[in-house]
Amino acid sequence: LKIQRLEDLKARQAKYSKRKIGILKKGKELNILCEVVVALLFSSPSGRPTLFVGQNSNGLSSILKRLSNFSFEEHKERNVICRDLFSLYM
Repeated sequence: LKIQRLEDLKARQAKYSKRKIGILKKGKELNILCEVVVALLFSSPSGRPTLFVGQNSNGLSSILKRLSNFSFEEHKERNVICRDLFSLYM
């Protein structure tokens, strides 16, 4: 199966809705089963944002604060770009 951008906007929106449900389900399962902090942020093809923050966390701001305290080496090691994301929400 070749993965490529869907040209038809309706098809793209329908695929996004189905995939969003699946990834949110996986995020919830990961949060519950492994007791990890999960935050998912994505935007639909129409620009509407969706945010999921797992049940065991104190909210997105606490996650971003914790990530912003990582050193450059820690960011590089984890392949996470958090300071830019943190600045968007603080």
